[in-house]
Amino acid sequence: MKKQLNTVTLTGLMIGPILGSGIILLPPIVYDLTGNLSILVWLIILALGFTFALVLGNLSIKFPGDEGVTNAVQEAFSTKLKFLTSYYLISAVFFGPVAVYLIGAHFLQPLLGGDVNILAFSMLLFTLFALLRPVHFLGTLSLIVTTIIGIILSLGSIAILVGHETTFSVDSPFDMSLISRALLLAFWAIVGWEVVGNYSNEVNDPKRTIPKAVKISAVIISLIYLLVVCAIQCASLDRTNTITALIYPLFGTASAFVMGILAMLLCLSTVLLFVGGVSRLICGLAAEATGILGLLNRRLENGAPVGATLFLCSINAIVLGLVTLNVFTTQDLVALADGFFIANATIALLAAYKLATTKTIRYTALFLTIIFACMLLSAHWMVLGIIALLAWKVLR
Repeated sequence: MKKQLNTVTLTGLMIGPILGSGIILLPPIVYDLTGNLSILVWLIILALGFTFALVLGNLSIKFPGDEGVTNAVQEAFSTKLKFLTSYYLISAVFFGPVAVYLIGAHFLQPLLGGDVNILAFSMLLFTLFALLRPVHFLGTLSLIVTTIIGIILSLGSIAILVGHETTFSVDSPFDMSLISRALLLAFWAIVGWEVVGNYSNEVNDPKRTIPKAVKISAVIISLIYLLVVCAIQCASLDRTNTITALIYPLFGTASAFVMGILAMLLCLSTVLLFVGGVSRLICGLAAEATGILGLLNRRLENGAPVGATLFLCSINAIVLGLVTLNVFTTQDLVALADGFFIANATIALLAAYKLATTKTIRYTALFLTIIFACMLLSAHWMVLGIIALLAWKVLR
């Protein structure tokens, strides 16, 4: 398979998706929950995200392949635990992308009209088309989107901070329950690093490219988040939509239209990373399968895993149909996806702890494991029940 991703395109493939819908939704929500303490919440989350990225980037180099960091789980523990970790990540992508489609569709609806679910389904179809293109196309597309969005959000936030009377304070009441809830919600901002390894087979010189791309991506993501968070916390934004107000100094009355387009592009970038990465995971897991399951390891000439991609998009279409029937809400989908993501990441970090060759990586992985495990325990009881049931079925 031709290596198609270099440092620049891999960086682009990571930044836009990991910013994703989180940069639009999370800063105002966290500020509403914690007030002036929101900056502390974000400093904690971004620090966790940076170290999480470095640990998983290190695993991706040592254990390359379509299965990503689940190869490290197999090496550290067992094949059964590798499959359990894979099932958690696959289950997260059954639900998470649908929530992202719906978020993007809600921003688009005021601009285009029509039903939110139909707009979400249109985004799903575009995702399917894009994922069957060469991976270099995805990296280049995400790089262009990332550059535009990063510049707009950064300049808008700087304009707010410079052009408004700003005050900075951390004097809000300290409520541990609200801070814990804010941390759990903000975890969505660092979801994505665990999927990078699934692209390692398509990276030029992974030992050099992956560490550089991970560090560059983590720094840029952190800077954009901090600018946005500081602008929201330090300036008095009296408009209904806080994020749209951030770009008002740049676009004036056209801000709502511009934000609708940016939201759609960010959401599509997120889905392309996750569905693309997990389709490669499924393709790798089904490499030796025959019969119907053998369809999951089919690839196009350009390397795109067509069978697994069609499978995931079909599941997403079914889940979107269930949303239309009011079986699930967007909040339900986010809760399910977050629980599975955290379960997957926790096992991957345990593997990183066991396989670490330096004390720095070992203790960092252990610290992150404890933090992520605490976050997982605060998830909804139904999500914990499904996670436990899957563990029992696979490991028994």
